[in-house]
Amino acid sequence: MTGADLDRIEMQRIMAAAYDHNTNCRELRGPMSQTAQQRMTPRSPTIAITPTGLSIPISRRYNKIWTIILFCAIAMGAMIGVPLYGYLYHYTWLDWSLFGLLYVISGLGITVGYHRLMAHRSFDCPNWVKAALLIAGAWALQNSAIKWASDHLRHHAHCDEEKDPYNAQRGFWHSHCGWLFTPDQHADPKYATRVANDPVAIWQHQQYLLLVLTGLAGTFLIGFLHNGIMGGVGCFLLAGLGRTFAVLNSTFCINSVCHLWGEQPHGTSDSSRDSWLVSLVTFGEGYHNYHHMYPTDYRNGPRWYHFDPSKWLILGLSSLGLATSLRTGSYVGDSLARTT
Repeated sequence: MTGADLDRIEMQRIMAAAYDHNTNCRELRGPMSQTAQQRMTPRSPTIAITPTGLSIPISRRYNKIWTIILFCAIAMGAMIGVPLYGYLYHYTWLDWSLFGLLYVISGLGITVGYHRLMAHRSFDCPNWVKAALLIAGAWALQNSAIKWASDHLRHHAHCDEEKDPYNAQRGFWHSHCGWLFTPDQHADPKYATRVANDPVAIWQHQQYLLLVLTGLAGTFLIGFLHNGIMGGVGCFLLAGLGRTFAVLNSTFCINSVCHLWGEQPHGTSDSSRDSWLVSLVTFGEGYHNYHHMYPTDYRNGPRWYHFDPSKWLILGLSSLGLATSLRTGSYVGDSLARTT
C-alpha cells in the first residue's frame, strides 16, 4: 500500500467521523426547518470546519476581489516601483541581503512547511518547528497552509482534469496564475479536512493576515533603522514587494512550466515533468514528475546529485532530532505500474 493510499484512507475516515458527529448532533436537536438548514454554513460544499468550530472558506469566490487587488498591487509594485526606485535612489547592500534572505526563508516555508509537511506529511516535527515553517510560508503570501494544501491535494487527485485548480491543459497562463482569478466551481472541503484538524495550522490560519503584515512591515522597519524613511521604502520595495513577487512566480512555475515542458522519467500518467532549471529557483521542487509519482516522499530530487535544498533542510532537521518519520518512495519498483 502506497503513502497516497494511506492518505486517502485517513481522509475517508476523518470525513466519516465528521458525518457521524453531525448526524448525532442533528438527532439530539430534533427536527429542523428547511430555512434553518439552509443557514447552516457547515453544510456548504465550500466551507471546511475545524474541531474548534472555525469556518474556513475554501472556494476563491469568497475573496476573489481582494485576491485581484492584492495580486495587481504586488505586481505593479514589483514591476514598476522596484525598478523606478532603483533608478532614482539605488538599493543598498542591506536591501539586497534581506531580499535574498527572505527569498530563502519564505520559499522554504512553502516547499518544506506548506508542501512536504502539511500537504503530504512527508515527515513529522515538533509543533514549534511546524509553527516556524508556517510563519515563513505566510511571508510568501500564498494563503494559509489549510487553503494552500486544499488546492494542492485536489490538484494531485484530479491532475489535468476539470477539477484540477491549476489544470495545465488550459494553457500556460491559467496554470501559472490565471487560476487565481477564475471562479472555482469544484472546491471541496474534504481536501482541507486533515490539515484543518491540525492545531498549529488552525493558529496560522487565524493569524495569517497579521503574519503577512508583520513580514512586510518588518522590511520597512529594518530599512528605516538603517537609512531613514527612504531606506525603509527601498527595503520594503525590494525585500518586501519584489521578493514576494519573485517567490510567487517561482512557485507558479511548478504549476505551469513543470506541467508543460521537461522530461517524464518516472511516469506518464499525468502531465507532470522534471525541470532542473525550475528546481534552482524553487529549492528542489522542479523534480515534479518524481513528486507526482511518489507524492509522500520527503525528497523531490531522489538522487544525491539532485539540487533539492528542501530535502537537505529536512535531513538537517532530522540529524538534530527535529524531524522524524521521513517518508520515502521506491524509486524504481512502482514506476512502470504508475504509468498505466
